[in-house]
Amino acid sequence: MIETKHRLAVADIESQVAVELPKREMLALVNVVIFDVLSQNTVNIPVQNNNVAVQVCAVVQAINTILVPGESLTCTVTQR
Repeated sequence: MIETKHRLAVADIESQVAVELPKREMLALVNVVIFDVLSQNTVNIPVQNNNVAVQVCAVVQAINTILVPGESLTCTVTQR
């Protein structure tokens, strides 16, 4: 059996209600900690997605390839 589709009338479309959801802030679920071994500086980066945290650490590792020998950055991902 084939179902027939009916067109919606303009009045039906205009009678529909759309409710906009309020903006919500998501809590940061993951902290990325970058530590400069030479100068003992630490940077904490809160992110909301594990994939983003992994990508940040991948960038840190890429930066390590161009640093002066003896200098390095470490990156750890911790969940809150």
